[in-house]
Amino acid sequence: MQKIEFSFPLPRPHAGIAMGNGLFGALIWGEDSINITINRADFWDHRGEYHPTEGVTTYENIKKLYNPADASWTGQVFPVKPKASNVHAPWRLPFGRFEMKLKPACFPVKGDLDLAKGTVTIWISAEGKKSKHPVIFDLSVNQNVLWIQDPDKMICGVNIKTAWEWVGKQLKCFAFPEPVLVEKPATQGWAQECPADPAMAAICQHSNNGYVIALERGTDAPSAIATASSLALHFAQEGVASILKSNRRWWQGYWKRVPGIKLPDDFFNKFYLYALYKFGVATNPQSLWPAGLQGPWVEEYQMAPWNADYHFNVNVQQVYSLAFASNQLEHIMPLFDRIDSWQEVLRRNAKVLFGIDDGLIIGMCVDDRGEMLYGGPGVLIDHACTGWVAQMYWQYYLYSGDVKFLRERAYPFMHGVMRVYEEMVEEKDGRLSIPLCISAEFGNDIRPRLMGKDPSWQLACIHMLADALLEASRILKKTPRPIWTAIKEKLPLYTLIGKPGEEHIAIWEGQDLDFCHRHHSHLSAIYPFDSLGELTPEKQEIVDNSIDHWISKGMGQWSEWCMPWAAIIQARMQFKESPWVILQMWRKLFINEGLATVYIPRFRGLSVHRSSLKELQKKPLAATETMQLDGTMGCATAIYEMLVHNKGGATHLFPGIPDDMQDISFANIRLPGAFLISAERKKFKLQSIRVKSLIGGTITIHVNNNPEMMLSRSGKKKICVQLPLCLNLKPGESVSFMPV
Repeated sequence: MQKIEFSFPLPRPHAGIAMGNGLFGALIWGEDSINITINRADFWDHRGEYHPTEGVTTYENIKKLYNPADASWTGQVFPVKPKASNVHAPWRLPFGRFEMKLKPACFPVKGDLDLAKGTVTIWISAEGKKSKHPVIFDLSVNQNVLWIQDPDKMICGVNIKTAWEWVGKQLKCFAFPEPVLVEKPATQGWAQECPADPAMAAICQHSNNGYVIALERGTDAPSAIATASSLALHFAQEGVASILKSNRRWWQGYWKRVPGIKLPDDFFNKFYLYALYKFGVATNPQSLWPAGLQGPWVEEYQMAPWNADYHFNVNVQQVYSLAFASNQLEHIMPLFDRIDSWQEVLRRNAKVLFGIDDGLIIGMCVDDRGEMLYGGPGVLIDHACTGWVAQMYWQYYLYSGDVKFLRERAYPFMHGVMRVYEEMVEEKDGRLSIPLCISAEFGNDIRPRLMGKDPSWQLACIHMLADALLEASRILKKTPRPIWTAIKEKLPLYTLIGKPGEEHIAIWEGQDLDFCHRHHSHLSAIYPFDSLGELTPEKQEIVDNSIDHWISKGMGQWSEWCMPWAAIIQARMQFKESPWVILQMWRKLFINEGLATVYIPRFRGLSVHRSSLKELQKKPLAATETMQLDGTMGCATAIYEMLVHNKGGATHLFPGIPDDMQDISFANIRLPGAFLISAERKKFKLQSIRVKSLIGGTITIHVNNNPEMMLSRSGKKKICVQLPLCLNLKPGESVSFMPV
């Protein structure tokens, strides 16, 4: 397993080298010093959550009062209860950093991330000397402890910088007290109390060969300091052998499962590995804490954009979709566990909006308790947010074959999500429709019309759910609800617009995609929901027209997470050249010097995402680089999708790989049905395919949409077969093929 090198200076936290264990996050960066920006994923101010109002915030009232010409209707349906002046909506809080001062005339010149060990080494240069001195960082995978080895004594002191130095005025307005500082000869740190939530403390304890940083919570500042101090002192005195042993074992198991990929592009080979590393440290299942927009990291110098919450209209799903193909299924379990713990909240939402006891609704933006940050139609009735989560429950079964999970968790969750859609749809003249709903983020702050009839985003989600529930019912030998079959028969797959011969998928009835839109929700029948079924010539023409219309609107408003999504859609259309071009453009626009994705484009000329881009780019980068995980994970998923994916029940090999990409290979990408697939192409030609079944089953494989290729199956007796490959394998069975 290789190392990834980072050139210093890394002048901002978001350009720093990420370390974490799912709960405790650290960013290693700096110019003249080594700075460690720290935070925890559970450091929240939970006050000010939004609750829908019983008897008022109902779907019936939304339909009755919705008036695109008068925005005052939202206040009638989504009334906001007055808050105290010192209460905000829930948000993840910034915390602070440690600055490790270096000896005079010394400065960091390079950082190495050892992927096999999860270790970061910062190399220090003394001015005028060729030799470099290491400072080594190990963050425990199961303790909230960061160990810093300084064998050559390059660190000469520690400064503490609390978030209060940058955002203290804001925190004070919201009733936060000033932090409590800890400054002793061998111990530095601080604690931040919260008005209604646990305090958190960071303690840096000096030891003979370096430092130990511990980050712990407590009921108040003294208890948090005591807990963090005890933990830091224990490891400083007793040593960190247990940390090293646990870390090495954990990373060995992690990388053993990660698919190997070799692209003819050094940057994306490196970025892919860093993305999988970052996924591991952001979603470590031992932490029991799911990753939100920023994982366990939050910058210290600003209040977190979007409150560092859980966004469910693409962002959380884009992060966690990576778990499936990357063969890291256990990494999605903390998300499922947390969502299942929200059942009371999700049922309350459905009860208020639809008057049912067995429905489930996740708000589009929520805190770690599942409580909504704000109200409004885009937060409460964009039910595809919950539907996309339900798809991930279903995918967990498809990729694992875990029938117990399907019976006890996936099926009940999908059932609860579908119950809301069942209440939403209406029948008229033998046709089902959604009278009024959202298409994700369409029209926000641009036009008054925020909703419409039969949004294609929602239709695609309902069909995906109906297909999954019908199949799950068959597997579990349950009687399906009749409405699920009715949905398949009477609800359209999408809403169309355009004159005959030019019909294409609309946003909703009468609403075309008439401007460049960053959220590709109207094309979700292609991805993520794969709900088109058999592509008849009529459907194919509609999809082709839709893609052409989408392309014609350009990408000038696209953000860092929607370009990888676009590459996936095009790979699923079997466009060989353009997905790779999109990722190359994305790299230039949205990757900083620390291999982190940035939300605002790095330069003008290709994307004007966010209307204030020109003004934003006059500011320092630290003020404009919004930290998010979705683009990073989305790119890794896009690479998988370009290499191989499952669509309509069949596997497609190399569907989005350019013809001029001559040498490319991958090993053990996971597919639905619990298959691991490997393949290699050299000098533009397929060399081999290998498939392993973990649980037994049937798989059909198409190669680059080529129906003519003959393959030879390896074994005691070679057998020639023609594409597509149709294989029925036993549990644990592997087969290999090569061209004749």
